[in-house]
Amino acid sequence: MSRLAVVLATALFLSTGAAGMHAQDSTYDQNALRVQSVRGDLQIVRGAQGIVVAHSGIFHGPDLTHVVTRSDSALAEARIFERDYQPGQYIAGLGIAMMGAAIGASRIPDINTLIPGGLTVASFALIVYGAGRLESAYRALSKSIWLYNRDLKR
Repeated sequence: MSRLAVVLATALFLSTGAAGMHAQDSTYDQNALRVQSVRGDLQIVRGAQGIVVAHSGIFHGPDLTHVVTRSDSALAEARIFERDYQPGQYIAGLGIAMMGAAIGASRIPDINTLIPGGLTVASFALIVYGAGRLESAYRALSKSIWLYNRDLKR
């Protein structure tokens, strides 16, 4: 019986830990989100204090879903952002690299002209497709932050 009491007491203690900050716990000025760019990196900043809550790097995008979890409509847009952001970067980057290969191949004497031409067409296609994915991601990011900020109490 005493083991059961210890287990129940431990479970009760662990379940009453520090509560996370909810979107409605404080004012709009303390919780509103905004996006800023620092040396090419995307940062999501909270409040007037400018606390960075998410950022992107070369090989990863910001984890927007954890930032906007309190707003269901913002969370749906955040999922679209996370679905499109990373693939858009990789596909556009691959297109840029392929463009370099096309330029390099065009400088080789006695090469079949279809090779640099094919590489050029493929690189343009990849760049345009990657840019489209990135545009979709940035649109979803903007909408997600707007929806999150709209749901904050003033």
